[in-house]
Amino acid sequence: MSEERMLDHVFSAFASLGYEGTTVREIAKQLSVSHNLLNVRFGSKADLWKRAIDWRVARFGGPVFTAFDELPDDPEARLRLLVHRFCAWAAANPDWVGITHAEGRRATWRLDYIVEIYIRPFKQRLDALFAEVAARRTMRSLSTSAFMALLVEGAGFYFASRPLLDLIGEPDERDGRKVDDQVDRLANFLLGGLLG
Repeated sequence: MSEERMLDHVFSAFASLGYEGTTVREIAKQLSVSHNLLNVRFGSKADLWKRAIDWRVARFGGPVFTAFDELPDDPEARLRLLVHRFCAWAAANPDWVGITHAEGRRATWRLDYIVEIYIRPFKQRLDALFAEVAARRTMRSLSTSAFMALLVEGAGFYFASRPLLDLIGEPDERDGRKVDDQVDRLANFLLGGLLG
């Protein structure tokens, strides 16, 4: 079994059940591999969790992070690109919302890890981008922390809550073929609120 397939499953397990609710033994059983194989290959449960987080970000985070470096002469266009890419990323990675929701509610070493390695560097770049945009045009007063929460827990939760949308959503929201339209609507709504 490929390491990629294992890490994908591990990430999904931690996103679904949380760190405390996930056991390496149960993951091994679901993957039909020995518990020892996971220990030898990845180390402790904590090491396995970190490896799954790092793998998922490395595999799917690129388009979002590279938006900071594109269109260097137009910060507003960069911000728009970033928000659209983030919403598309949230639609394609709904289980990341599970990780951030589970880990964001308690002070743990796992939250420290996610914040220091991924969230704080992202926020610093977003702070700088907000400042660039605000130097050129009027923006509504909103912290980057609040805006990030709207992106992850707002747009992210929307895409992660497929069963809820299937029960209460409008017909076009229940149609999985219209995800790109939903991404555009949410991104434009968030940008409209921020930029007016």
